Amino acid sequence: MKKILVMLAVAAILASCTGKKGSQFKINGVVKGTETSTVYLQKMDSTGWVTIDSAAVKNGEFEFSGKVDSPDRWNVKVKGKEMMFPFFLENSDIRLVVHADSTVKIDVTGSANQDLFMKYVHDNDSIEKLMNDMNPVYAKADSLKDTVTMKQLDEKYNAYGRALVGLIVDIVKKHPASPVGAWLIMRNSYEFELPQLESLHGLFDTTLYHSYFYKSVTKRVAILKSVQVGQPAIDFTMSDTAGNPFTLSSLKGKVVLVDFWASWCGPCRAENPKVVKAYAGFHKKGFEVLGVSFDRSKEKWEKAIKKDNLTWTHVSDLMYWGNAAGKLYGISSIPANVLLDKDQKIIGRNLMGEALVAKLTEILGPPAALAAKHGNKKK
Repeated sequence: MKKILVMLAVAAILASCTGKKGSQFKINGVVKGTETSTVYLQKMDSTGWVTIDSAAVKNGEFEFSGKVDSPDRWNVKVKGKEMMFPFFLENSDIRLVVHADSTVKIDVTGSANQDLFMKYVHDNDSIEKLMNDMNPVYAKADSLKDTVTMKQLDEKYNAYGRALVGLIVDIVKKHPASPVGAWLIMRNSYEFELPQLESLHGLFDTTLYHSYFYKSVTKRVAILKSVQVGQPAIDFTMSDTAGNPFTLSSLKGKVVLVDFWASWCGPCRAENPKVVKAYAGFHKKGFEVLGVSFDRSKEKWEKAIKKDNLTWTHVSDLMYWGNAAGKLYGISSIPANVLLDKDQKIIGRNLMGEALVAKLTEILGPPAALAAKHGNKKK
């Protein structure tokens, strides 16, 4: 009976996410672990966290009140502290306990959306623990060259990965009026391709239209639509390693791979030899590569180019994940790439290794070295 009561209590909490809301919010808060005079209530917009209100801290306590058009993820900033304390704000009576001596530790009561988020965190952590527990087992199998066990573990690991995504999908489907799903999608945007993202976006309740994260999902759907296969390439200009502006459209007339990578990205560096091989095989047949780096350090970027023997043109604005070209193409994980035909129409996305070679062979014929070998045989 106890278990049944607990389950019913959880169900009641989650159901309240789409239930009747109050007309305004009232926050009663406590700051622990520091002496401070002021706290700030912040909301996210396209420029980052923006301060909406401030409150004096008296005897460690503070208050805020107001009204939000949509529930959303807000933040408490403690004067004199760099860390953030985000939480889900809605029109209800909310109690906050901010632990200013601990990174991002905030206790929240009175927010149904925060309750939903914390349940997600619990479920997510449980699955990630199972995944982490597999690491030593996989390492042992790898050392013994036990490929059968390694394959089984890979399949299990991938199943857990799908379960993590499933947690987010379930939140959107069961709680379409909650901003938690929108926020989680944006935090894990690399997991969602356009068809699934568009489907989930269509489930959100109209009450979320003012939410920054709902708007972010809407924007991402639009971006991904604009860079699907069959769409014209989005032109951009960015500085090369010498500091000179280079424009993508200047490569019109060639088959171009726009390759998004970074010196600090292990999977990117592992993929680089495969791109080098493709470049060697197809460059003389009209294939070009434009490397777009998500680096911050020019020195490390140039060092990686030289070490990996990447002899094509490279550009970067050294803005890390804020790379302007990456934003235009909706890049949320690297390595990533876009393949363009001679008219700069998108004909492929995220073609790695043999998939890239196969596509280039389809377009340009066999690689130069292989074509020459076949030619010799015919003689």
